[in-house]
Amino acid sequence: MEFIQLVLLEGVLLLSAGMIFFGGIWGIVAATVALSGINVLCHDSTQFWYWEMILLFGGTIGIVLLLAVGRIANKSKVVQGLVGGLISLVLFGAFITPIAAIILWALVVGTGLIPKNNKSQVLWGFAPTVLRLVLGLVWVIYGNILTL
Repeated sequence: MEFIQLVLLEGVLLLSAGMIFFGGIWGIVAATVALSGINVLCHDSTQFWYWEMILLFGGTIGIVLLLAVGRIANKSKVVQGLVGGLISLVLFGAFITPIAAIILWALVVGTGLIPKNNKSQVLWGFAPTVLRLVLGLVWVIYGNILTL
């Protein structure tokens, strides 16, 4: 592949990981469609179905995991503020220096990074965010393997 194609491929893979992180279940669906498009471009019809079945199976497992972890985490009532606070920290940090981003995030959002609840609620509060990060990383790695 040429350099420009590799840069565009990595851009699409990072966009897919971002869709998973910010979009959750719909992000996984959109990232699966994006990787299916890469699969169509990179493989012939016999290899296509081999890679596509793995991709669809992984997407289904990711959706089920997000549903299960989200349902368990939602019982603790910590998730909404925590995930919203983390996402706003990422968005502030992307456009502003990290120290200014943390100060603005604390002033604007007003939620602490670790809530004052018991440990299991804190762990389940972080679980959906960590799962989205892991799924996004897996999608990037699988997309790179897909183009070999």
